Amino acid sequence: MANHDDSNNGKPDWRRQAREIADSLAIAFILAMVIRHFVLEVFKIPTKSMQPTLLGDPWTGDKILVNKFAYDFRDPERWDVVVFKYPDNTAKNYIKRVVGLPGETIHVRDGDVYIDGQIARKPWPVQQALWRLRPQSTAAATWKPDDPTAWQLRDDEFTVDCGDAPEPQYLNYGRDVLAYEERDFLVSHHPFFRMPTSDAMVQFHLVPRQMAGSVHVAFDVRTAARVSEVVDQWTVRVPIGAEPQQPEVFHSGKLAARGQPYRLEKGRATLVQVCNVDMTLLVRIGGRELVRHDYEPSRRIFRWRGFGRETDIQIGCKQGHVAFREPSISVDVYYTQHPQKRAVLSPHTLDSDEFFVLGDNSCNSNDSRGWKERGGVPRRYLVGEAFLVLWPLGRMKIVR
Repeated sequence: MANHDDSNNGKPDWRRQAREIADSLAIAFILAMVIRHFVLEVFKIPTKSMQPTLLGDPWTGDKILVNKFAYDFRDPERWDVVVFKYPDNTAKNYIKRVVGLPGETIHVRDGDVYIDGQIARKPWPVQQALWRLRPQSTAAATWKPDDPTAWQLRDDEFTVDCGDAPEPQYLNYGRDVLAYEERDFLVSHHPFFRMPTSDAMVQFHLVPRQMAGSVHVAFDVRTAARVSEVVDQWTVRVPIGAEPQQPEVFHSGKLAARGQPYRLEKGRATLVQVCNVDMTLLVRIGGRELVRHDYEPSRRIFRWRGFGRETDIQIGCKQGHVAFREPSISVDVYYTQHPQKRAVLSPHTLDSDEFFVLGDNSCNSNDSRGWKERGGVPRRYLVGEAFLVLWPLGRMKIVR
């Protein structure tokens, strides 16, 4: 019986192969369009309105992946980073952070967001994305010692041997703690560029040279502008010893909170983060949150032209020998008033389908503070949730 040859006498059928490749490409293209339209899409960040979370530039801005399916079965949550149609021109897409949910009353005061009269405290993953490093805060020349003979200062490491001195030996941060400086403003819309804040984080790697004594971080919170009344004094004490220790928070010299145990090792660097942010004292050691102490200001804060609080910061040691490696100060986002609209300085109530959105780089963001319509974003304008920075590779990360 003769064999049937399906190979066309050994010659390849180029037309069939070309048709199969074209069909495959067409299917891939259709799937890509479906995914792009309904599920995922890549957006480029063209402006600086979401710094430091997302870096924006018309040519080299972050490229992010947006989940367009995210809000088909659930509502946005507070602090989500969302892409939406710009309410004043729906042909444009904007990206901001959700801070107000439907039906809530939003009030921006002293740089913070208040929801229905209560301050909106950010979860740590969001807060971590919002810290802005203060320039020159790691430089030795920026810090002023009470006793220069006790300290050895060089950039990125400060060492102190306190001996048996009964009082802590302190370093004073020698610059104003500002949320923004003049160069941060692309448009000179604020009456004063100097914008102090008390929402700050002191961070360093603590290296005990001996297992004794304690490390101290102090915040003296004062009213801003020309009145400089001290309204709150906070000191965090981090004991050093061979056995597990507990951090302590003092308010005006009185114990306010004691944290969970931790252990330090001689000669080993441990990350310490002490934060005064959103009316909360946070102490994190070795990446663990050991203290979270919420509070209300002990005295009425003097408010003038939207300014509220500023702070003096100290780090120090008592009866110990330690090194502070890579010390730095970072500040939280400070929500400013908008040049065309100051309504957020008064409470603003959202409709049942609206979301209030703000940019992380508040001094250079066109957001719900200034839109000519309602200020909120209707739910039908939502495009999706930003969840991943794709490019550049060195910044690839989950968006918080």
